Amino acid sequence: MGNAGTGGASTCGQVLPVTYRDFKGYGEPGGHSDFEASARMVKQTDGGIYKGWNDVGCGLVQATLGADSKPVAYTGMPDQNDGLMVPIGAGRQRRAVTGTGCWTSSNQSPTGVCSIGTCEKWTFAPPTWSIKDGSSFAQWYNTTANVNMEIPGELMLTETSPGSGISVFDSNAFFPIDNKGFGNTPGQSHNYSFTTEIHVKFKYQAKQKFTFRGDDDLWIFVNGKLALDVGGQHQALEGTIDFDLQASALGITVGSTYAMDIFHAERQTTDSNFRIETNIQCFEPSDVVK
Repeated sequence: MGNAGTGGASTCGQVLPVTYRDFKGYGEPGGHSDFEASARMVKQTDGGIYKGWNDVGCGLVQATLGADSKPVAYTGMPDQNDGLMVPIGAGRQRRAVTGTGCWTSSNQSPTGVCSIGTCEKWTFAPPTWSIKDGSSFAQWYNTTANVNMEIPGELMLTETSPGSGISVFDSNAFFPIDNKGFGNTPGQSHNYSFTTEIHVKFKYQAKQKFTFRGDDDLWIFVNGKLALDVGGQHQALEGTIDFDLQASALGITVGSTYAMDIFHAERQTTDSNFRIETNIQCFEPSDVVK
């Protein structure tokens, strides 16, 4: 099917080549089990319909990329307290978010940033899975007839001010494939239920950082190892890769060039946020066979 990264970027710079894949949500004819959880009509303890929670999403994928440079779903047993029945496909652990911007039942209009916080042993059982199984997840980032439609694109980072060294892409209405693929989601003014796949290379220099804030899922692998886990269906959550602090775990050395593989998914109406901020100045497209 060609190479990922056919969106036009061919030299070192601030343009990230993207492969989008459009899906139909659960409940639509030909809809996918992992998209639009609300359509599954699973009831929560408060009687509402489950759409996803901030708590769910840690460890939905394995800690290393597969041989095809794609993420692999974690389908093992959850790390849970005795007596719990956490469903397979809810993630290895629960997420404990932090920050003034985190949604709670008593503060449903928070202001500020909500951070991904930490991953901890499950202390409760979510009402359903987030990813049905390994086979359903394998379709997210592989073009599959009658399941998804592939759409090339690109993301352009912009320096916040000349000479700052800080570049950003920021959208609180991230709908890059409106009126494309299967078309806009029925009953909505945008095309939801899509994935975003980016493969680039960068030279690791001291003091580099890469911050993402958004919903839904986001996984970033560096040197084939999971560097940032923002998985799950949740409000806009923020996490940062500090390359110096994580260098040992990622197996990276200053001055060397490494692959960065980015995987995102928009899985639940009606919000779509996507923000990147980084002081990495030079990205090169990385050829990955799809």
